[in-house]
Amino acid sequence: MNILVKTYSGHILSRPDTTWEKDNEDFFPPDFVDRLDFSPVLFARVCKPGRCVGARFASRYYDSVNYGILLYPADHIDDGPECFAESLTLDHTSFLPAPLRTVGELSGIDFSLQKNGTEIFSAGKSAAEITAMVEKSLTEVTSRIYIRTADLIAIELSPVSYLATRTEGNFGISGTLDGHPFMSFNVHNI
Repeated sequence: MNILVKTYSGHILSRPDTTWEKDNEDFFPPDFVDRLDFSPVLFARVCKPGRCVGARFASRYYDSVNYGILLYPADHIDDGPECFAESLTLDHTSFLPAPLRTVGELSGIDFSLQKNGTEIFSAGKSAAEITAMVEKSLTEVTSRIYIRTADLIAIELSPVSYLATRTEGNFGISGTLDGHPFMSFNVHNI
């Protein structure tokens, strides 16, 4: 299982399943990470393997969706292509919570992320917007990568942004859907 990320700028990246945190366990960054950035995502679960999936067939290749957040060790990313690739493999940095929902369950719902209770991102999408984003991304991803059942396709909803530095200490991240909590975790010793 892989997490295939369509970045806000349109590039396709891959994160291994070791980065997936579906149970909202706390995150303990390694000592070499001094700064974290983040990107909110809409993600979909692949239910059928495929390659070069045409736009009119894309709806057949995913069965559920949800919102989440990706963490990036920012101070490590700019040290060259090898360090950037290594930063995508940092364990437990893809907070993509279960259970997933149908597109209809997420339509018209406001998604919000908070850091220590202060909003850091907010968006709401209609069913048509969610469907269009997922299906367009699925088509683009499969033009480059073979997808397998249980892969996740994560679509960044904004550019990667600053989250915190180690000097700020511990903090909490929470996510809400229409004001109801659906994810919550703490980041320790950053």
